[in-house]
Amino acid sequence: MVTLILLAVIALAPDQQPPPPPLPPPSVQPPRDTVRDRERTGTAVIRGRVVAADTGLPIRQANVMLSEMMPTSPSAASGAVVAGTVEMTGGTVMSTRGRPGDQRGTPSMPMRPRSTRTDDQGAFEFKALPAGSYRVNAATGQFAAQYLPLSFGARRPMMDPGTPIDLADGQTFDKATIALPRGGVIVGRVTDDGGEPMARVQVYSLLYPSGTNRGQRTGGGFNQTDDLGQFRLFGLQPGEYAIVAEARMNTFMPPNMAQPDGDEDRSGFLTTYFPATADEGAAQRVRVRSGSETPGVEIRMSRGRLYRMSGLVMDSQGRPLPRVNGMVGRRTGGTAMFNTGFSTDEQGRFQMQNLQPGTYRIVIRQRQQNFGPNGPEGDPGEMASVPVTLAGADVENLTIVTAPGVTLSGQVEFEQGPPDRPLKGVRVSAVPGDPETSMMFGPPPNATVEADMTFKLQGLSGELLIRGGGGLPPTHYIKAVLLNGSDISDVPREFKTGDRITLLVSSRPATIEGTVTDAKGTPTTDAGIIIFPDDKSAWRSNSTRVRRGGPDSQGRYRLTPLHPGRYFILAAPRERLTTFPGTDYPVFYEELSKEATTLVVNEDETRTVDLKVVTGSGGQ
Repeated sequence: MVTLILLAVIALAPDQQPPPPPLPPPSVQPPRDTVRDRERTGTAVIRGRVVAADTGLPIRQANVMLSEMMPTSPSAASGAVVAGTVEMTGGTVMSTRGRPGDQRGTPSMPMRPRSTRTDDQGAFEFKALPAGSYRVNAATGQFAAQYLPLSFGARRPMMDPGTPIDLADGQTFDKATIALPRGGVIVGRVTDDGGEPMARVQVYSLLYPSGTNRGQRTGGGFNQTDDLGQFRLFGLQPGEYAIVAEARMNTFMPPNMAQPDGDEDRSGFLTTYFPATADEGAAQRVRVRSGSETPGVEIRMSRGRLYRMSGLVMDSQGRPLPRVNGMVGRRTGGTAMFNTGFSTDEQGRFQMQNLQPGTYRIVIRQRQQNFGPNGPEGDPGEMASVPVTLAGADVENLTIVTAPGVTLSGQVEFEQGPPDRPLKGVRVSAVPGDPETSMMFGPPPNATVEADMTFKLQGLSGELLIRGGGGLPPTHYIKAVLLNGSDISDVPREFKTGDRITLLVSSRPATIEGTVTDAKGTPTTDAGIIIFPDDKSAWRSNSTRVRRGGPDSQGRYRLTPLHPGRYFILAAPRERLTTFPGTDYPVFYEELSKEATTLVVNEDETRTVDLKVVTGSGGQ
């Protein structure tokens, strides 16, 4: 028997699924300081069809999405497209040097995405479009999962944004045909350790992208076995997979229920990888091809010891916390998670059973957060997050003590003076220093900057990074996050009561632009671009000094805003630049640096750097 007393270890945790019993729905407050640009319209048109790649037949009721790209240089096609900018931070795309028809260069947001559905002939149409550059993506409806989503002009269903469509005002493009590939299928059966079929076992797939050793849980690859133990995973991308089976047992125990005798059978089924192992590293991979069915995947479940956990939850004043919910999570393989939970009784006690061996994290919130239109707002009350390892013995008499979260105050300062027009709706948030530990606490705490340029972030816990900029003019960026005079933009920090930060905003970003060419020297759209600092301390997943982008339909690119400094820049096949949870970023950037171009860029400088797509490894 293991007895532990754990005080409030306020840290971030790796999952987000709510435990039973279900929590009440979060309250939603009306949006504050919402600023919307008037939607731009024009006279251009895009028409096309969505068909099945294998048969050529039309796909009815397919969902088609249209999104606007920002121009990277003046376009002769429209006659009025002023040079623009692509900003890749947080997936936001902004223009900083004007829009079609705006000769003054007034900053504005791109057109909001539009969507439609195909008719009985698979046809779709987008009308009244302003001059510009667009991408079109198509996917089957919710109940038709045999085909994979694809962008116009893309050759692969994954990591390929396709070919942009450039339109002048009044122009019609009517050849936007998108042929959706059929997804792969895996068929198999799950049996117990005696060879008998098992029903109601959850089966899912982990995709292993090229060059990675950590499986990624993907959509479409989830199923439950039938009465014969059979399963069918469909809608799979081409690639290598591990197939995982979980025979989940009830983990709930009433807190006041007496513990069974110690000599009872405490074994149960463990998370099992095809063909019959509890070790992900020993799993046999299954290759999936587009449109093909892979049969005969027989999984025999592994059996092992299961454990119990019990304890008491108290607040920072030593008072038991009755009727609070706890979330419990454990990584089961790759990026997949096992999630469960508990509720305390009137004395603050809890019990759980049938837990597999492994390292768990328990997360407790004294009360649920208030959710506004941009995420959680306000004080969430006391909370706790504690790691617990189950191995060899039950964990009993665990004492968890919650503690208040930290309130962090701050202000926004403009290095070159405030913008000409008043700002509204500028957002600041605190994000986990380690993104893989972010999910159990839900969306990051955030706040709206007040009219006097001050803000407060409430309920902070664990090591965090401060991010912001939403609502700033597109010509501005956050140059530094200052605490006691030091820039902590990319330094995770556990904040303390009394800390005060300054977001230093600059209107003089650096910009890199140029043309991307293939091995023959021809401008290409089939590449991704990444620029990252030569400072290895910033080689992390969420660095503010990393930008990603891609070329437009003429092979041109533009990356901004950039901090001044020394960088590596590289154009490569998109799959090579794709990262996933579990990526070893120092190794990832080290490999890219061997072939990258080095450069130094100064504040308010625009540099032209033409890039050639690199496909192999080695120095340059």
